[in-house]
Amino acid sequence: MVYIELELDLSSVGIFSDVLQSELCDIGFESFLDKEDGFFAYCQKDIFNQNELDSILDTFKSNNPSVDFTYVIKEIEQQDWNKEWEKSYEAVLVDDYCYVRASFHPPMNSVKYDIEISPKMSFGTAHHPTTYQIIQLLKDEDLVGKDVMDMGTGTGVLAILSKLKGARVVDAIDNDEWAFENAKENVLRNNVDVNVSLGDAKMLTMTYDLFIANINRNILLQDMPLYSKHIREGGFLILSGFYNNDVEILEKSANENNLELITHIAKENWAALRFIKKQ
Repeated sequence: MVYIELELDLSSVGIFSDVLQSELCDIGFESFLDKEDGFFAYCQKDIFNQNELDSILDTFKSNNPSVDFTYVIKEIEQQDWNKEWEKSYEAVLVDDYCYVRASFHPPMNSVKYDIEISPKMSFGTAHHPTTYQIIQLLKDEDLVGKDVMDMGTGTGVLAILSKLKGARVVDAIDNDEWAFENAKENVLRNNVDVNVSLGDAKMLTMTYDLFIANINRNILLQDMPLYSKHIREGGFLILSGFYNNDVEILEKSANENNLELITHIAKENWAALRFIKKQ
């Protein structure tokens, strides 16, 4: 099979690399290799669309005028993607209590929670500041006997951690079929009982003690009323997936839905918020 290789160089990497990779997933790019000044991205030739790529890059440039970039596209034959991925993928240790790793990393017996994740195309490896911060917020969350929803679960890492921390019921939802399948695989890999479903917030039926949503700002704003409706009084909502300058509008929406902000943390300009459902 022939693939398109996109080599993209950025004048500033940081969060901008993560943003672009997430958007490229939406148009069929399925593998990424980071490098010092950018990354390589790979898409099957049959589904590659130059106009879609141009649209993403044009929008990125409009939103980030201070960031310069150049790119080169070429055709290549299929490679051993796993071998290439392993060269650049590193395990992540969060606050010395949660270790998120791939199968080719040795386990870390000194941490309380050792989670093995095969991310494939799914979001949620703890490399990204949003996932990392939610894991941080979960450190002191007492989940024993509690019911948890992980909306936009990606790899399932947050749902898996919630179950390992003693949650009674853990439900996980994602609207991307690849992420849905990947989360199910990772749940089995970690031998935990998590209910993984394909869909969105419209599927919600029960209420939860803890509701996690690591999604983009617009979806969070759109679905905030549904989230609140399905959180028990005195329960908590943890949000991430947005920048610090989005906090004000998200807090306003949460307040309108009977949710009060109690924790705000930030990493590399990405924010994570923890709310309580008022009684």
